[in-house]
Amino acid sequence: MPVTPPVIGTDIRQWGREINLFLSRNLGKLFFKSSGDVPSDNGIFLWDDEKNYPVVSSDGAFRQVAMKQATPSSSTGAAGDVAGMIAWDTNYIYICTAAHDGSTA
Repeated sequence: MPVTPPVIGTDIRQWGREINLFLSRNLGKLFFKSSGDVPSDNGIFLWDDEKNYPVVSSDGAFRQVAMKQATPSSSTGAAGDVAGMIAWDTNYIYICTAAHDGSTA
């Protein structure tokens, strides 16, 4: 259902306060996902700070939104890499399948 902004009236200052309130309530904001968040409705868009990527709720689960990470210098991984990270360059697509464990093999 569309939401209608406040109509300009005779008091421009009052309208300014109302339009400011309207915009703050109706413009989307990206919130951080917390341990208490549940994917009860489809389309909830959050930032997962633990995994370092955005997620969206779909069919009762939070699912990663594909977002290009920095292209790795090698295929062995680096500190901070977590499962699900995606990167690419002109020759390869890199998909991190597990959190980096410090191994160089």
